[in-house]
Amino acid sequence: MSFATFSILAALAATVSAHGYVNNASIGGVSYTGYQPYQDPYTSPLPDRIFRAIQGNGPVEDLTSIDIQCGGYTAGGIVGSSPAKLTAGPVAAGSKVDLYWTLWPESHMGPVITYMALCPGGDCTTFEPESDAVWFKVQEAGRTGTSDVWASDAIEKAGGFLSYTIPSCLTPGSYLVRHEVIALHAAYAYPGAQFYPSCHQIKVTGSGTTTPSSLVSFPGAYKATDPGITYDAYKASAYTIPGPALFTCGGSAGSAASSVSSSASAPGATSVASNSTIPAITTSAAVIETAAPIASVAPTTLQTLVQTSSAAPVASAAPEAAADDC
Repeated sequence: MSFATFSILAALAATVSAHGYVNNASIGGVSYTGYQPYQDPYTSPLPDRIFRAIQGNGPVEDLTSIDIQCGGYTAGGIVGSSPAKLTAGPVAAGSKVDLYWTLWPESHMGPVITYMALCPGGDCTTFEPESDAVWFKVQEAGRTGTSDVWASDAIEKAGGFLSYTIPSCLTPGSYLVRHEVIALHAAYAYPGAQFYPSCHQIKVTGSGTTTPSSLVSFPGAYKATDPGITYDAYKASAYTIPGPALFTCGGSAGSAASSVSSSASAPGATSVASNSTIPAITTSAAVIETAAPIASVAPTTLQTLVQTSSAAPVASAAPEAAADDC
């Protein structure tokens, strides 16, 4: 192999490894393969998933684009907001969901945020939020003080997985979940922050009676001037997680047996909440079924990230094409 060829391949590999997406999930003790952007479009028949389509391992950078909602590439014909065929569950409110990511570079530091939206009529397979305000935040984690420890570190150091907990007080029903990592390595000016969102569909059971009423839209929840969007991650300064306040049972805006409103305005950015930590991760699923095996890992918290330098790497589900930018 010539030096020139080797250099090109090395550069391509570096670009590919610079991005990631949710490869699979453990929900209610059942494992689900995520949307595989480099396999599914070329498979016949198209595999049925609980995850909506994503354009690949590259980011969304335009806050005004519908692609910010679920990670599509509308200009290229991939509408990420289009419903998936399946819905995961049933899963009890109060349960923890584990999401396993592909490889993620330490240089792409940033927050991890998860939102949910109640699907009208109990059916997510026909629900497209469009620009309606339907989303409430159920998980957020950012920077530990002014240190170099970020929530995104868990993807690399916890073996590739992140978690969120379904609020125990939620009204039973089908929900669309929007989970994202925001990479801030180039966020000192806008556009610069890189958004890696994806959406999956779950059916929640339980005896809860609360439907959050303080809702936001995507696009709309974030603005270019938000301190959590335009931010110099290389300075030792406190970080403000973007988006609305975190919804908590009994502690945030919600109403008993109320319907989802599509007219709520997006609140401004809020400070890091005291409970904004990566939760301890355990998985009830014995086997995670993916196109490639995933290394097992020990339960990890944000505290242990400071003490642990690395964990077993996660195998990518498929050879990945290079994205536009790192």
